[in-house]
This record gives sequence, C-alpha cells and structure tokens, in this order.
Amino acid sequence: MKKLAIGTSLAVAAAFAMHAQAGVDPLTQIQPPQSEWVYDGSNPDYVVEVPSFTVPATGIIDYIDSVVPLEFGEERWVKAVQFIPGDKRVLHHLLSYVVADTPDAGEGMLDETVNDPRREFLEGYAPGKEYATEFPAGTGIKVPEGSALRMSIHYTSFGQEAVDSTRVGLWFYDKDKEPDLQYHTYSVSTPMNQIAIPPGAMEYESAATHVFDKDIVLHGFRSHMHYRGKQMSARVVYPDNTVEDIINIPDYNFAWQPTYRMSEPMILPAGSRVIVEGLFDNSEYNTGNPDPTVTSIGGLQSWEEMFIGYFSYTDLPQ
Repeated sequence: MKKLAIGTSLAVAAAFAMHAQAGVDPLTQIQPPQSEWVYDGSNPDYVVEVPSFTVPATGIIDYIDSVVPLEFGEERWVKAVQFIPGDKRVLHHLLSYVVADTPDAGEGMLDETVNDPRREFLEGYAPGKEYATEFPAGTGIKVPEGSALRMSIHYTSFGQEAVDSTRVGLWFYDKDKEPDLQYHTYSVSTPMNQIAIPPGAMEYESAATHVFDKDIVLHGFRSHMHYRGKQMSARVVYPDNTVEDIINIPDYNFAWQPTYRMSEPMILPAGSRVIVEGLFDNSEYNTGNPDPTVTSIGGLQSWEEMFIGYFSYTDLPQ
C-alpha cells in the first residue's frame, strides 16, 4: 500500500514526550497560525465572498446553491485554495465547482454523487479541513475567462440563530509558471436511492466501483459518509487482474474528513477498476447514531446517509 501524507510523525511524538518528561506542557510549545490565511504566509490572490446566510435556530435547511462570477478578466490557474467558514457551528459542508458564467449556470440540482462534465470540482470544505489545499506540483485547476464558482452549501441548525459569511481564498500560479496538467476529482458512489441500512445493523456493507477509460496518475482520496459511517477502503484492480490497495480508513470519523494525499502517486493504466468498500453502524453502540431504531436511507441531510469515495488525479503526462 502506498504511504499517505497525513498523521503525526514519530519525531513529533518523541518531542512531545521529551517536553512532558522535562515538566513542560507540550501544548505551550505550539504556535498558533499568525494569519487566518495559512498557505505559504501570503494572502490569497483572490477572495470569493460567499453570500451571507442566516441559519435559523431550529429546522431543516435545504441546500443553498450559490453562483458567484469569477471576474479575473483572463484565464488563471489555481495552485491552492482555502475555506474560512463564517461559523463552523452551522456550516456542515461546502462544495465548489468551476462552471461557465452563463445565465443557466445555476440551473438544476447540484448532486455531488454525479460527475457532470459541465463543471470542474475545485475543492470542498468539510469538518476536519482546517488548512489550505495545495495542488501537487505541476498541476492545478484551470479557470477559463468567463467562469463562475458554483457552490453547494449545507447548513445545519444547532439551537441558536447564526449568520454565516464564508470566504474562499484562491492563490494563482504566476503566468510564466502555469502547469500543463489539470487536477481532476471523480466521485465513486452508491446512489442515494440504493442506501437502506437496517435498524441495529453494526456492520452493514456498501460498495461502489468505476473503471477509468484512460491512463491517469492518482494523487489523493477522500471518503464521505455521515454519522453511521464506520469504515472505508479503496483498492484498484489493474487490467491484468492484479490488485493493489490504495487506502484503508478503519475508523471513519464524520468530524475528520481530510483529503488524503499520496506520498507516491499511483499510475493507473486505462481499464483499471477502482473499488470503494465500507461499513455503516446503525446500532445503539454507535454514539453518533441519530436513531438506531429506524432504517437509515440515503439522502442529503446528516441524519440520512451517503457513501462516496473521491479520487483526485491528473492525466498521465505524455
């Protein structure tokens, strides 16, 4: 299995142990970020102001579908992006896509389980994603002139009215250093209308699969389930039928949904099949379970369920 660039290193753990033995609280040695924008110490080249929204104290809030024109006046390539939530207590998640800035840019439902060729996934915010996302060297997201950012925003109430004004910071490549490779993300999912987890089920299985029809370089993976999510893994079956593990997330946590970046990208030749497998826990022993006595069906809200594996990749350089 390829190593994934996430987690606390042994060196950091050893340093914490040394400070503890010396009678020093290791938490006092951690310096907070000097700026809310944390990518390379600079402010973004462009900030998208997400329209403010007042989240009521109670009730179910439908997804907000917002389109904001990107008025660069020219084509640009994004090398890094960061989301700063206006209020983390109510922002469940935000998904952003680059689309053409046309009168119909916001028409139709923006379904994250559907890979629509009319839009390019930029990046998303979810619990646990606190820092800027930098795309791998030599890759980026192309934003053609005349584009807009279409966002699917999910708010949840928590007993107190709140106002959210989220910002999206974009850092651009210099004109003379623009990459040749577009960074893509493809969602492999179980359709929501096919999810039905029986009450009390502790290890209910789910799976999804996709065949890539061209050579790609796999750079990262992100898992997404809701409160009943328990475990997720991904593997690839190559055209010669050999199998290789991509990632195993044995203890899925809804509050920790980062994008796992591979330390060694994998080349997947055309015809490679990726398989995402996972488990749901709809029992009373799952302390985050909204209601273990009912069948959990697929849906957009947190007390319903989703099963999605996001594969981030580029084309294979020629």
